[in-house]
Amino acid sequence: MFELNDLRGNFNYYYDFYISAKEKSYSEAGRKHSISQSSLSRSVQQLENILDLKLLKTNNKGFELTLDGERIYNKLDKFFNSIEVFSADELSSNLDVILTVGTTRNIADFILSDYLSDFIKLYPKAKINIKIDNASNLNDYLINHKIDVLIDYLPNINYSERLDLEVKPITQYNTCFACSKSYYENIKNKIKSLKDLTNYDLVISGSSRRRQMLDEILQINDVELDPKYQMPDSKLMADFIKKNDFIGYFIEDEIEEYDLVKIELKEKMPINAIGIIYPKKTINHVAKDFVNIVLR
Repeated sequence: MFELNDLRGNFNYYYDFYISAKEKSYSEAGRKHSISQSSLSRSVQQLENILDLKLLKTNNKGFELTLDGERIYNKLDKFFNSIEVFSADELSSNLDVILTVGTTRNIADFILSDYLSDFIKLYPKAKINIKIDNASNLNDYLINHKIDVLIDYLPNINYSERLDLEVKPITQYNTCFACSKSYYENIKNKIKSLKDLTNYDLVISGSSRRRQMLDEILQINDVELDPKYQMPDSKLMADFIKKNDFIGYFIEDEIEEYDLVKIELKEKMPINAIGIIYPKKTINHVAKDFVNIVLR
């Protein structure tokens, strides 16, 4: 039997089924809600697998609901129509303002504080939750409405096929290898290319989009780097290489802040673009205000 508790963790599947059944057409539902037909079809198939029920059956005009599909659709129709719509003023004045932002640790450390500072000027009593995780988990959080917006590296392979998500570029940064000032005096005339780095001890961030973009450049130049250590954020790497004879991988804007020296290489290093990603149709007004702050 379908229970509203079943919505937990599967809300997107039920919603995609609901709008498809309401329009009796994947194409019409997709057009109205800016979602691809293939995405809607996959969601319905996934819901059928989860429930172990057949919800739709095809016919010459498209599809129609089975008896089980009709029962679930009727419950969902009551549910969605029972949700009271509040104005932005009512939400601001009567409910706690909560903003949940997902991002990676490096991005949070480097640029997030300025955006949040401007946001709390607009909402002084706001509760702000920051979820720090890897790109794959952050993608799941956004799709399953566990975060309001995501700030992440672009291009991001997770969002290219989802027409219901808006992707807006924010800024971009050059990347480079760097070391401490004292160590640089010993190696400055010895490293000219990526291949030369294979002779030195390296520390690079672990599994991340920034690391992935570096690996793409290494592959193009037929260079394989084997970092001795992998660390989760730039601050930790900077502190480590200043105490040890290591070379780290950073964005250029961090070099002065961490009192490091950039190592000039003949190859062009990756440019890290950063953007904000959020649902087009379901973003709440508080999160939309945060997006506007980020983009202005």
